[in-house]
Amino acid sequence: MSANYRKDRILVKASELRPGDVDRLNKIMEDAGHGRPLREPEAGAPAADGSGLVSLPVAGADPMIIRDAVDADARRSGGERPTLTLDHQLSAGTAEQAQDTALWASGKKSGHGMAWLSAPKVEMPNPEPWRRLDRRPVIALLDSGVRQHKWLPDPADGQEFVVDAAKAYGWAAPKLPRDDGPFYGGRLGHATFIAGLIRLAAPDAQILSMKVMSSIGQVNTRDVNHALSWLESKPKVRRSVDIVLMCFGRQTDAADRDLRDLKEPIDALSGRGVRFVASAGNDGSESPVYPAAFAAEPRSPVVSVGGLASPTERAPGSNFGPWVQEWRKGFNVVSIMPLTTARTGGTGGIEEDPRLGFGPFPQTITDEGYAWWNGTSFAAAIYAGELAAQLPRPGPALPEPAAGP
Repeated sequence: MSANYRKDRILVKASELRPGDVDRLNKIMEDAGHGRPLREPEAGAPAADGSGLVSLPVAGADPMIIRDAVDADARRSGGERPTLTLDHQLSAGTAEQAQDTALWASGKKSGHGMAWLSAPKVEMPNPEPWRRLDRRPVIALLDSGVRQHKWLPDPADGQEFVVDAAKAYGWAAPKLPRDDGPFYGGRLGHATFIAGLIRLAAPDAQILSMKVMSSIGQVNTRDVNHALSWLESKPKVRRSVDIVLMCFGRQTDAADRDLRDLKEPIDALSGRGVRFVASAGNDGSESPVYPAAFAAEPRSPVVSVGGLASPTERAPGSNFGPWVQEWRKGFNVVSIMPLTTARTGGTGGIEEDPRLGFGPFPQTITDEGYAWWNGTSFAAAIYAGELAAQLPRPGPALPEPAAGP
């Protein structure tokens, strides 16, 4: 299978990286005829805590060649080497417009040329009242960051529905590409859309928002690992988190050596009683997608979720196979959206602008948009909300920001 990974860096465990290792690795590469492509770790690399991943910048060689050359040298000459892994880019579990042909017939194709389609406010149900509770289910949402929206509740006696881990507890969020207008990436609203679905399925649930996804729906393995490792290391926050929701993944097989960078922090949090829900992806394939396919392992803490178009019909594009455990609605799902198109002409037909032609049209940020969207991301969000609502004894609500992590 083809793999999408960062070509400008390679990962190494902080606990394995010793002084002088970069020079030693470059000597191996030089002897193999690949020059000296490795640079010293990036500024702000995590401390050696046994689980953090450090990025080594790469220039002049493919990271896969570097990894394989170091492995070959270790097999040939023996001795210990730092374990190098690729920084894979995982994709959001949402369907692209090209897969949404049924929307033309249903009258919900607006011609915006985006993955989501604007919806009228009346399509969105009214939420349950938000109230303060000492104990409530908490879902850690590793996604694009929940944005402000009028449909979401105001704080109840100071207790927020969405708590930003970076702002409230000092989590060092990754530096992601800027979301520049007027053509904002559609995944800028991904987490907000998911937050609306969680609110409908679990009115008393609380969201810990951790922004790891770019506005074009890409997530780096390193950022997921760091987010989960941070969560495991902060007991006051961790005790509150019941579920981690991950609506992204990549196709690979169980023998992929780089999967351990996802699995290790999942196992660590699972040992603390945290459950995981992951989307199955939208390749229309039976090939496993991770982290969702971890669900196939015995006693796995991960539940994989595929998308349905009806109670008996798989949604167009949803992955399938024995590794997919649960199924929820993943087609024509409606929720809140912080983006709208700059020019709207209603739904039910193709929109045309005399200057721009047929979409896509510029997008603007608002706090009161609504949309239809397809994808296993939203099936997973619905399942995570249902799971949260059924917890017999959820943990305490997230601590006040002043209490620290």
